[in-house]
Amino acid sequence: MNEQLLKAKIPGEETGIEIRHSLCDICMPGMPCGLDLYVKDDKILKVEGWKEFPGNKGKLCVKGAASREYQYSSARLTQPLKRIGERGSGQFEPISWDEALDICAEQFLKIKEQYGPEAVVWNCGYSKWYRPWLHRLTHSFGSLNYVTESSTCHCAEVMSYNCVFGSYMRPQIPAAKVVIAWGSNPLVNKINMGKNLMQFKENGGTLVVIDPRLTQAAEKLSDIHLRPRIGTDGYMANAMANYIIEKGYIDQDFIDRYVHGFEAYKEMVSHYTLELAEEKTGIPKEKIVEVAELFVSAPNTLVFPGNGLTHRVDGFNLHRSVLSIMVITGKVDRPGTYSPVQETLCHGPGGFRGREEEFINDVKPKDCKPPIGKGHFPLWFDYINEAQGTDLARQLRTGDPYPLKGLAAFGMNYKMFPESDAFLESLKEFDFIMATDIFHTKVCDMADIVLPAKTFFEKGEAKCFSDRFVVWTKPAVPAVGDCRDDVEIITELAKRMRLNDELLEAGYDAGIRYMLEGSGITDFDALHESGEPIVAPNAKPYVPGSYLASEKNTISGKIELYSETIAKYPDYGLNPLPACAEQQDDADIQDYPFTIMTGARISNAIHSRTTGISWLRSQSKDPVIKINPKDAEQLGIKEDEMVFVITEVGRIRLPAMLTEEYAEGEVGMYHGFDEANANSILPETLLDPYSGFPAFKQFRCRIEKEEV
Repeated sequence: MNEQLLKAKIPGEETGIEIRHSLCDICMPGMPCGLDLYVKDDKILKVEGWKEFPGNKGKLCVKGAASREYQYSSARLTQPLKRIGERGSGQFEPISWDEALDICAEQFLKIKEQYGPEAVVWNCGYSKWYRPWLHRLTHSFGSLNYVTESSTCHCAEVMSYNCVFGSYMRPQIPAAKVVIAWGSNPLVNKINMGKNLMQFKENGGTLVVIDPRLTQAAEKLSDIHLRPRIGTDGYMANAMANYIIEKGYIDQDFIDRYVHGFEAYKEMVSHYTLELAEEKTGIPKEKIVEVAELFVSAPNTLVFPGNGLTHRVDGFNLHRSVLSIMVITGKVDRPGTYSPVQETLCHGPGGFRGREEEFINDVKPKDCKPPIGKGHFPLWFDYINEAQGTDLARQLRTGDPYPLKGLAAFGMNYKMFPESDAFLESLKEFDFIMATDIFHTKVCDMADIVLPAKTFFEKGEAKCFSDRFVVWTKPAVPAVGDCRDDVEIITELAKRMRLNDELLEAGYDAGIRYMLEGSGITDFDALHESGEPIVAPNAKPYVPGSYLASEKNTISGKIELYSETIAKYPDYGLNPLPACAEQQDDADIQDYPFTIMTGARISNAIHSRTTGISWLRSQSKDPVIKINPKDAEQLGIKEDEMVFVITEVGRIRLPAMLTEEYAEGEVGMYHGFDEANANSILPETLLDPYSGFPAFKQFRCRIEKEEV
């Protein structure tokens, strides 16, 4: 009987199996998913959803369900390593933690003394839970060169919302009557927003999807699907705005009271006719009118633009042009429209004001050299409190405006950068590299010292979510090998470098208590001991209308259709109005006839973090280039035949998948595979001048069939 119970992994005294709670951190930040871990002898046997956890209520995506293999992967780093071969050779020898940390501290201080603190770059990739501590360490060290993967993800849309509204905003899907998902596929991209969208449909809502791809949301949920040519969305958005203005559908009272720059905006969009939009997008003007009429049909309708819209060389203005439709119709701070988001801790909203900003900036240096990217993307620094990493390789190679000599790479993923292989090679220019990671990566191969980090199962973590909840988990299982958590590594470095930052050196617990002081929680020990989510005593539900009643965090103090912040930079060619253009790379359209879109999410992966997990990899074993069947026929390409995807900077070999997901003249591929990294063939010059974001979703290529 016991053998049967063990085989079935039934918890109880007879089997010695117990259920321990944890949180999944594979695709954070966002709504955390609670996990039930079936543990025997401190080893995880099975992972299920935590049924009582408010975030996911027992549901898990495939990534969370595969987290046991993630935990016990053979690629895990288990001990500190010191490089003994050539950089990039992957030759290391094990050393002790004390020796490793002493070497790192000594080298970083040596670089600081010789070149200045800004010569060391502090990089944070996934996961994001330790960001406040690494950011504070950067500042205590005397530098502003804190870089994260947000240099290419999410922050451009944060910039857009803040540029227009002075606040990051969130769509209120459940209360809406009509929803326009513009470049967003939440059934795959955001599981909790996907659930909201499904509930919205069950409640009788009407869904419009605007996306060049035939996405899951378009195919399974939408009432209307419009497929503009890649990169032409701005023409449609501004033409819709022009139509709404001409028809008198605007909310003039709202505009008069709350909006800055309407007359200039009105004149700008007057040049975007329905005929022009039809010509550029390929969508009949009657369909554009149909969606515009649907949008203005009720007060509680909304459009939410996806983060992917910002991954074009004019993506920032494209995103702004979509937001502006909400502004001119007054669909802001009302049920079923937009409301502001107050992030409490590590992008998680707890319903109260945390002190993360103070924790990071209380030691921010004032008299220091400008951060990476400042001279090329000044607007970024008006909204984002970190360096722009897409300028890192250029500055590393040129030494302009000053040399970069040291790198502390916490979870650094070189594939997030355009011309990824060249970026990886450029790391050889650093005098010293420390890499901290869960798995051994190619960045680790470039490092002088490699430090093994704990997973989310092996450490405790505090999170805020759903505008009211706080949870602080405990370690669920012992660490694999001799691993340490990232904050412990950060605080130990701070001590060894004698930065005299008492709060930072006090470690994770002290930092959490400081940043969550406003929660109203009086017994953090009890919160930590229980590991259960609680409602923060000081959490307050948002009161609709509060945002409109307050002064906006913009230069004009109003919602800005004309950005006074952008107007500060006349020498950079930036437009204060959300005008759009068909900006493309300089590749000759005859030589590179296809537009390629990379990075569309797949359900079993989050960037490249899970491509090494066999269970998940089995769901998409090979990277593919997706081609419309009509294009494939013209090229003489059949299903699964090997082809080359070629751009001006490189080529990738991979099999073809024939699918209607992409329109004729457009192709697409996922970006995270080692053997076919899409970002490696994206020219590093294709950057949005507003945000510095790469054009992951719009560059030119050609497809050639492999000759056997």
